[in-house]
Amino acid sequence: MFLFTFTMTINYIALFIAWWFGLYVVTRNPRGLISWLTGLTFWTMAGLFLNFLLALAPPPPPHNFPNWLQYFLLIWPMGTLEGSSGSWLQGWSITLSIMVWHHVTVLLRPGDFSKWRGVRVGFGYLIALFVIIIQSLNTHLLYTSTSGDPLYLSSLKPGPLYPLIAIGMLLYTGMSIYNLLRSVRVASNTIHREQYRTLGIATLIAGTTVPISILGSTTSIPIPMVVLSILYIITIAMMGYSVARYSALSKGRTIRRDLIYNAVAMATIILLYVLITWGSVSFYNAPVAAFIPMILLAITTHMLIDMSRLTLDSFFHHRGNRELRARFRQLAGAIGEEEPTKIISLVLDSMSSTVHATYCLVLLFNGQRVNKLAAHNWTQKLPPLTPAELSADDVLSLEPEHFNDPLHDITLLIPLYADAEQIGVILLGRPVNGLAYSQTDIELLLYPSDKLAEVIRDAQQQERYLDQLTQATVKQRTSFEADPEQISVKDVENALRNLTNYAYLGDTKLAKLSLVQLRLSAKETTHLDKGKAVYSIISKTIEKLRPDATDIPSYPIPREWHAYLILHDAYIADKSNREIMAQLYISEGTFNRTRRAAVRSIARALEEMEISIV
Repeated sequence: MFLFTFTMTINYIALFIAWWFGLYVVTRNPRGLISWLTGLTFWTMAGLFLNFLLALAPPPPPHNFPNWLQYFLLIWPMGTLEGSSGSWLQGWSITLSIMVWHHVTVLLRPGDFSKWRGVRVGFGYLIALFVIIIQSLNTHLLYTSTSGDPLYLSSLKPGPLYPLIAIGMLLYTGMSIYNLLRSVRVASNTIHREQYRTLGIATLIAGTTVPISILGSTTSIPIPMVVLSILYIITIAMMGYSVARYSALSKGRTIRRDLIYNAVAMATIILLYVLITWGSVSFYNAPVAAFIPMILLAITTHMLIDMSRLTLDSFFHHRGNRELRARFRQLAGAIGEEEPTKIISLVLDSMSSTVHATYCLVLLFNGQRVNKLAAHNWTQKLPPLTPAELSADDVLSLEPEHFNDPLHDITLLIPLYADAEQIGVILLGRPVNGLAYSQTDIELLLYPSDKLAEVIRDAQQQERYLDQLTQATVKQRTSFEADPEQISVKDVENALRNLTNYAYLGDTKLAKLSLVQLRLSAKETTHLDKGKAVYSIISKTIEKLRPDATDIPSYPIPREWHAYLILHDAYIADKSNREIMAQLYISEGTFNRTRRAAVRSIARALEEMEISIV
């Protein structure tokens, strides 16, 4: 009884995890071939767990079985519904999962997709297709079901073609492991090596199920089939770890929190449906097998809800609104990855096109100053403005000449609020074919403006967070009144770009600092000596960005180390930007923002040190 309950529980868990994880990978990378093939790997693997569950708790034979329904049961031999419970084990094979995963490892392997690799992949799919056809038409050629206990692998006996198929599965499993090992050897950075190594170990664990299956079906050794399920769960868990920690099988940054959040949400949903299932089985004697598709469908619908909105938009929104919604989805994903200003400009383009505005501006408040963030069809210089002039509680339709030239034809002002604080405005010039915007046009712009304010707020919070990280180890002074032009960010950046050129450094403004003069002895009077002193000061200031004196943490490297490593590796260790981005596993947009924040911190630290000795 214990083995039965344990096997049922493990296979239920394995089935739901495999189905969910496949959907997770696909929905996070809907345009990636690798993600779709990975999802197909897990979905086909879920078919094996479904076999086990149906063998242990088969549905009751139907009283009136319609003929057309048999076409939905092609993965099981004819007569399975009327046969013994062991006949359900003759259904879906793991062969297709092995061949699809082999295709994934070929794509992961560096180098071009050569003709020989394509032949191997194609031949693997032919083997999988052959197995599917044989299982549905002549199952006995692969294996036959006996009257043994379906809890054990010995309930299936191999047929005449089974040895050939087993050799093929072993061969392709071995090639998958070989592809991943080759990828480990040629990987250009630690992140990728750890990805491939983890996936290789997971593949090896899954591959052990093939010889175990051969041993269980060809001998009288009572090997519980739950052993296979446990090994597959370990495989899925390791692949999930690789996705969460190293962003394997996906594009972009590490998505650990997203995966954990999604897993917790799905676990809650599954638990709710399991409780409903348990109550229906206990009180109404409903067959357990009937609830398998219900829970799988619940997982599918909840995972696809975001993707379904893209399709539904085409039915319920006209083209302008669809473009706006698409831009905002792109913008939400860009925060923390790409430069959001570029996407905001595209959003403005869509907003202007929707209401036919002559031009559009997004202005942000910075203290008592107003800065332009993005613009559409605007090339002129922004006149002096103050936040008080642009303050508004709600949307304002403005009369002509409300602002001075060149903003004299501003017709609509939309305030941007983050909570209770106004952070900026959207200004729209008059419509192309009118003098004012209609109420319908204004309503179309309200939702995008609110979303734009949220995105800008998130971007500002992240920018402030980066500044705090890079300034945390710099000595703070309560009364800091330095001349902002004394050490400019541009001077520091130019010095960093020429850090190994002592002649250049000796002729920069930094060479005139008191910090430099104090480092020079009476004999060191040349511009080269000054350049060497500037190099020493900058390199030591970069070290102030280091979070602590310990070694660099293991991968993935925590965010607080990024500012230090970007400057150190780029200018001291002379590594390429691409190599640093790969090491930190960040996008180009994140790299550029972090580098700018770090350079500002270096300039401020130099100012503070200069003031302390004056």
